[in-house]
Parts: sequence; structure tokens; C-alpha cells
Amino acid sequence: MKKSKFILLFFVVTFSMNYCSKKVDVVSMDEFQNKILDQKTVILDVRTEEEYFGPLGHIEGSILIPINELENRLNELHEYKKNTIYVVCRSGNRSGIGKDILNENNFTAVNVDGGMLNWKVDKSER
Repeated sequence: MKKSKFILLFFVVTFSMNYCSKKVDVVSMDEFQNKILDQKTVILDVRTEEEYFGPLGHIEGSILIPINELENRLNELHEYKKNTIYVVCRSGNRSGIGKDILNENNFTAVNVDGGMLNWKVDKSER
């Protein structure tokens, strides 16, 4: 009986350590816009320049580094190494790749899922 309780406890502790303590690396655009975004938020946009200045617009203050250039331009983000970098794109796919590239290079990055397709422009800005 003691052995089975020990085994059960071992699996519960292992599960908790491996799954419950993982940091969040994806947020919805709605959560980002309503609960996270402020003047100090570091935002990396990984779309092309044409997309950045195109019809969907961009988030004011965001840093533009297209996804295909990100690995070669990581040095441009060095000053943000201690910050969480929120990565955006059109829909959330490229930003997921960008988030992985940053995290693999010792940055702390979060993918903003839904991307600029879900960005809601404040009516007072129009």
C-alpha cells in the first residue's frame, strides 16, 4: 500500500513540475490588447514591410523585423533581453515561429495569437 501511494505521489509531483509550471508563451490578441499592452510593452512585428504599412496597419511603437531576417538581426533586440517580447504578425503563425526563435536564443518571447487580423483599433484614434 505504501509503495503504491509513493508511486502515485511521484507521478503527481512529476506532472505538476512538467506541465503546471510551464510559462505561458501564447496570448490572444484580445488579452494582449486589453490586459498587457501599455507604453512599456516590447512588441516585435515579424511581417513584411509592405504588410506593416498596409491595410491592417501596425501597433504604434512596434519593432519591425520580418521573420525571414529575424535570426540574422537578433542583435537589434539585445537591449530587450530582460523584457518579455510580444511577437505579432498577420494571423499568429509567423509570430509563433518568431517566438520560438527568440526563446531558443535566450530571450523571453510570447506569441500574440490571432495577430493583426484581430487587432481592434481604438475608435478615438480614427
